[in-house]
Amino acid sequence: MAAILCTAILGLAFVSPRNAHAYTPESPEVVALIDKGLKYLETTSHTEVGGQCLIALAFLKRGMPADHPKIEEAVEWCRRSVNDEQQRSYIYGKCIAIIFLTELDAVKHRDLINSYLSQLKDHQKEHGGFSYKGVPTGDTSQTQYAALAYWELLNHGISPDADSVQRCLNWVMRTRDPSGVWGYQGIDPGNFTLIEQPDKPGVSMAAAGMSGTLILGNLVGILKPPQEANLTAAGDELPDALKRVETSKVARAPTLPRGNVEPQRVTECVAAGAAWFDKNFTFEVHEYQSYYLYSIERFRSFQEYLDGTVTEEPEWYNHGVEMLKKSQQANGSWNDNAGEACATAFSVLFLLRSTQKSIEASLGEGTLVGGRGLPRDLSKMKLRGGKLIVEHKPTEADQLMGMLEDSNSAALDELLDNPAALNVDNVTAADARRLQQVVKSGSAGARVMAVRALSRLRDVEYAPTLIFALTDPDKRVVREARDGLKSVSRRFEGYGPSDNFEDAERRASVERWKEWYRTVRPDAPPLP
Repeated sequence: MAAILCTAILGLAFVSPRNAHAYTPESPEVVALIDKGLKYLETTSHTEVGGQCLIALAFLKRGMPADHPKIEEAVEWCRRSVNDEQQRSYIYGKCIAIIFLTELDAVKHRDLINSYLSQLKDHQKEHGGFSYKGVPTGDTSQTQYAALAYWELLNHGISPDADSVQRCLNWVMRTRDPSGVWGYQGIDPGNFTLIEQPDKPGVSMAAAGMSGTLILGNLVGILKPPQEANLTAAGDELPDALKRVETSKVARAPTLPRGNVEPQRVTECVAAGAAWFDKNFTFEVHEYQSYYLYSIERFRSFQEYLDGTVTEEPEWYNHGVEMLKKSQQANGSWNDNAGEACATAFSVLFLLRSTQKSIEASLGEGTLVGGRGLPRDLSKMKLRGGKLIVEHKPTEADQLMGMLEDSNSAALDELLDNPAALNVDNVTAADARRLQQVVKSGSAGARVMAVRALSRLRDVEYAPTLIFALTDPDKRVVREARDGLKSVSRRFEGYGPSDNFEDAERRASVERWKEWYRTVRPDAPPLP
């Protein structure tokens, strides 16, 4: 797999084709290219889990069901290959497995996702970058895949470690060349005084560095899409009557704390990297052409998302389609140094606008790429005083129980976004027992809501469940449980853990909360 994604790339001058067509992933010519590529992929396989997941991801993004043979084959490879992947020195297979499994079903495959996620720690260096085992320098190519895996996790209800994200983002910013480009193996100066990055700098590494910066910056809440919903084409001005006024913050997934990441540095890094890329952009490269195309699609999709300037038929996509039309082989495949299977999967993912699809999905139901920020239920939008107001009616306990039964409920997503809308005045003993069960076995979103509901009861009877929730793998659940224990105990300084906690701090906090519980319930059975 290492050879698949090695990025020693030399740029060639790009000449824009005359009278290039304008394409979208739904254009008949593009659909024909995609389906011909998928027909080839149905006949081929790969020797590593990353390649298998890349192939399956192409089918998944095309809208194929979970029981498609290639998707089922990749899931089985993920199960069989966990131990093998642990031994590999590079990160690509682990990250692509995480991306594929979270997109497929993050709840069903949670344990398997966690297994691959735990392996990423072996690849992150003290300085924050990700790379080969045993290699001290960070690898810009591998780091962008770790960033994308983290982003997918957060948007599917699994919080990555905030410290890992923060250290990674700072490393990406420290290893930018003063000119704005990145190198393959980044040389970390140890501070933000930028130095030359001589290891194969070029357009591919610029796309990788920009992707990493945009994705990680979004994860910690520094880089965000425009707050005003743009209900018409990009750039059109809206009358005041159609401008949305937020009465509660709506987000598909909560951001992580930014820690010691300086917002101004992120902004400057994005501006310098984008300027270099636009000035030096070339489309054709000597090696790993399809890998590079997928890197462009990822970078440009996040750039469009965060700028709020989505173009239906962007020039870079049109050029890529023209290139792939000319280079597709008779059997439907594409080929470069990555080999036919992976090169074809990368090409199909480019044509499908794979990253854009992931971003659209993260925005939630009722949300358009050109009109971000709309509530999932448009019936909640009311015109009041000449402005659109989003109304949230209180959610009663019986309604919450129904939502918890359906982990994919849009109403549950709305409630997660709006903590003030939960009403727990009428929770019965049976409801409380059900909530306690959900804390231990529900989906990520359901566990958050169950802990929130139990916390609102402010009853010491449920403290053991809240203490148990402090051990949850999803940090959102842990934070809800910590805040709930503060409320239940009336100790508003609490015993932690902090938002950006390490496992050692978490363990210490759990023990302190247990000690507190023993003081208020000395006759209760010992907590595990």
